[in-house]
Amino acid sequence: MTDRIDTETAALLLAAHDDYRVLRRIGPPIKWGLPKNVRASRKGLYVDVETTGLDLDTDEIIEVALLPFEYDPHTGQILHVHEDLALDEFRDPGIPIPPETSQIHGITDDLVKGKCVDEEALIRLVADADLMIAHNAAFDRPMLERVWQCFEHKAWACSFADIDWRAEGFGAGKLDYVLMQQGWFFDSHRAKADCLAGVFLLGLTLPHSNEHAMRALLESARKQQFSIRAIGAPFEMKDNLRKRGYRWDPGDPTREKAWWTIIEDAQVELKWLQENIYERDIQLPIKPVQPNDRFSKRIF
Repeated sequence: MTDRIDTETAALLLAAHDDYRVLRRIGPPIKWGLPKNVRASRKGLYVDVETTGLDLDTDEIIEVALLPFEYDPHTGQILHVHEDLALDEFRDPGIPIPPETSQIHGITDDLVKGKCVDEEALIRLVADADLMIAHNAAFDRPMLERVWQCFEHKAWACSFADIDWRAEGFGAGKLDYVLMQQGWFFDSHRAKADCLAGVFLLGLTLPHSNEHAMRALLESARKQQFSIRAIGAPFEMKDNLRKRGYRWDPGDPTREKAWWTIIEDAQVELKWLQENIYERDIQLPIKPVQPNDRFSKRIF
């Protein structure tokens, strides 16, 4: 009996026991069991960045990865993953990387010193994609658009926000957590590894709806959405707004500071705000979100 058989036998024995759960490493796409000789009609590009911090205005990208893949736009089935065409490169941010940030992703000043991204390759991959996807696109998209304008003109979706993970029985939507709950793990917090894990996740079947995660994402991304700004909301209501999913926007010379969120039914949300936040009738800024502006700062 070989070591591989011994390991697999042990894993099966543990998985069958009520006191144990077994996690399997996500392997390369060639081992994912993707269909062969199937013609795809849509091209996706999964993207991820590692940065010097979490401030969308002042922090910088230090690693970017782009992973092209193909999918069926009707079923959401992942058909091909072009790992050989992926881009994964460091970028010198021109500022020191905080030690606490390096502890998370392991990227140091020495690794990025003098490094730059192949912009021609990046622009070519972006231009060829029908849909951009990130896990927390509300962070990745604004960061990318600050550096490369080509991202501004693409349709975006989010494997974190466009899938109702709680309705599927998960306590949170973080990439590593959702995968672990389904029996998988990967080496997280590096851009290409996160991209591979993200596409792998989109190919899994959701536990409650029994549909491909990618199909659920596409259905959500196709819905009309609206942005609403709770301007002048009472300070003591901030926790209620945060629990509702609102984010704080400090504003700029062109717009007032306010709590804001994205919703599908503007009138239902306005009614909730009137009854639970303002306790009076009030008119608030509501505007439709254009498909190419999803998760960008233009939705403000």
